[in-house]
Amino acid sequence: MPELLLEIGCEELPSSACRELIDQVPGIVAAALDGCGLTRDAVQVWVAPRRFAVSVTGLPERQSGEAKSVSGPPAAAAFDADGKPTKAAEGFAKKQGVAVEALVVRAGRDGRDVVFAEVAGEARSVDALVPDIAKRLIEGIRFGKTMRWGEGTGLRFSRPIRWIVAKLDDRTVPFELHGLTAGDVSRGHRFIGGPATIATAAGYRDAVRAVGVVADHVERRATITDALDAAAKERGCTWRDPLGKIEEVVHLVEWPSLIVGTIRDDHMRLPPKVLVTAMQSHQRYFPLEREDGSLMPAFLAISNGDPAFADVITRGNEGVLSARLQDATFSFDKDLATGVDALNAKLDTIVFHQRLGTLADKRDRLVAGVQRIAARLGVPSEVAVEAARLAKVDQAAILVNEFSELQGYAGAHYARLAGSPDDVCLAIEEQYLPEGPDAATPSTEAGALLACAEKIDNLVGAFAVGEKPTGSKDPYGLRRAAAGLVRIILEREWKLGLRKLLNDAHQSLIDHGASRPSLLDSDEVFWQLQPFLSDRLAFHLAGEGVEAEAVNAALGTKLGEPEGMEIGEFALVATADWARAIQRARETEALSAVWEACNRCIRVTAKSDAANNGEWAPAGYRGEQALADAVVSALPVINAARAAGDFDAALTAGAALAPAVDTFFVDVMVNAEDPIDRARRHALVRETAAVLSRIADFTVITQGGSR
Repeated sequence: MPELLLEIGCEELPSSACRELIDQVPGIVAAALDGCGLTRDAVQVWVAPRRFAVSVTGLPERQSGEAKSVSGPPAAAAFDADGKPTKAAEGFAKKQGVAVEALVVRAGRDGRDVVFAEVAGEARSVDALVPDIAKRLIEGIRFGKTMRWGEGTGLRFSRPIRWIVAKLDDRTVPFELHGLTAGDVSRGHRFIGGPATIATAAGYRDAVRAVGVVADHVERRATITDALDAAAKERGCTWRDPLGKIEEVVHLVEWPSLIVGTIRDDHMRLPPKVLVTAMQSHQRYFPLEREDGSLMPAFLAISNGDPAFADVITRGNEGVLSARLQDATFSFDKDLATGVDALNAKLDTIVFHQRLGTLADKRDRLVAGVQRIAARLGVPSEVAVEAARLAKVDQAAILVNEFSELQGYAGAHYARLAGSPDDVCLAIEEQYLPEGPDAATPSTEAGALLACAEKIDNLVGAFAVGEKPTGSKDPYGLRRAAAGLVRIILEREWKLGLRKLLNDAHQSLIDHGASRPSLLDSDEVFWQLQPFLSDRLAFHLAGEGVEAEAVNAALGTKLGEPEGMEIGEFALVATADWARAIQRARETEALSAVWEACNRCIRVTAKSDAANNGEWAPAGYRGEQALADAVVSALPVINAARAAGDFDAALTAGAALAPAVDTFFVDVMVNAEDPIDRARRHALVRETAAVLSRIADFTVITQGGSR
């Protein structure tokens, strides 16, 4: 059973493209093999900066030749009322190479009748199929960014393709594709390698290793981390990667070699995070940290150059870092000389957004925002207010203009040097947290208040000027801001209704810098933001095992918070707790009974022609009165349970009402001929559904538990 090796050689691929190849190639190749009717044992992909290779083991010598059944259009579309084939049937038959009379009708996966064609199997050799597999592979990859090159190829790819290697065991499979001829010659490292003839598919990695290429990205990563570990251990310290650059480095080098550089003593007076950012943000160096947490005046780096010139490469890297640190030192000293107050005053001259005012306006909105949130929570706001007053100081700093990653940290450091208390400085530093789905949220209450005010202002401002995210585009990081806002509120269990806060933030835009005529009104902003935030809530709860249906069922009840908060205030904590409770109850008899009763009521009145304002509290009609009494009894219990956040009590009350619904539909003719009776009964059914829907929006739950 032969092994297939396909290597696609390119100009240097960006690390993001390398990750896309790792994720996509196995699936694309598997689909291509399935399309050709080929079985296999395993598909492996190896990615390096100038190439990616695929190995497929356990291939047969030929296709199986077995006939296969191919599904086509629905039978209703393939044949008319008289049973005659339509153009859809004729086109499908022609495509599959069978007579239209040979088409058969069977039940498809969804139970509907579908047309099938019985297609004779092929028995082509695997050699003849390799060109098709390569074509499907190259044309099937979807990169985030692509380029087109070559005369008339029409191919879009991350970088120009320069060579193709195709081997089946020791056989070379030549073919033409996009102006290239596949062969058996690969290329080695740009500086220390040369051409490499691939004798066998199984020997590919050894062959390219001989010309300076570690093709396997997993092996390359292990080589790099082992070298970093050994160098750090030798110096009695630990290497760090706070900005997560190791993955990028793995995809930037083909033949990794370690260099150890030194940092000039006069640069070591810079704040530690400035040193680390300068090392990592552009240079992808790894700082060395002593046991006490202090930085050593040295760094580790991975070079793709010729190890024979390690000394020259090291001096070059030291020089580049020294120049960056010299710029950082100048910027740092200049900012300190300017002073915090002068930097804060400069915010009046820096535009935050053309339609949302200056950074000074942004700062003033944050001050007002933390005050509002603190007041709603009943917590002190002094520390958060002072932090908000200084939150944007570093946006006027030269250092942050050069190293944007230092925003927040630089402001906190400057405030600390100016004499601000530590709790104020920590809140300034935490204003942008969390930085990702698994990153830490603010550790202090003041930091959390400021972070929430920052995110609410960004969200309301962007939505108010019509710049919400579209598709994959999110230039302001609003999805991350919304997810961070949800996480902070849930983790701190803040009893906050967001509608009032969002509306107040909208008014704050008008009070501080925004051009009112160009803004959407506050209600429109809220109705756009609510589903946006709800999606983030659902995503967060999915990590806890809460299904989207449970979240949507809780959202549909428009839960408020206890202690007098208005219904519809969009309370995240109450909604999350309710969704968790719905999830726990999904397989219970009680939920099944209430689900069935509520949805039955909704179905009966969905297309009702009876008056919606019919009297629902009848007197003297025995069958109706029993349900009316049950509804009257259940409503205050359900409302009290909602106010207390007790889903189980609400569900118990709903389950007690469910038998009355069943009895009502047995004993009472709901669709009475008399329009007055019909309207009254429909109104009662409608009210019953409304009361049960206060427990959950049962219309979004696909089945009623285990009943």
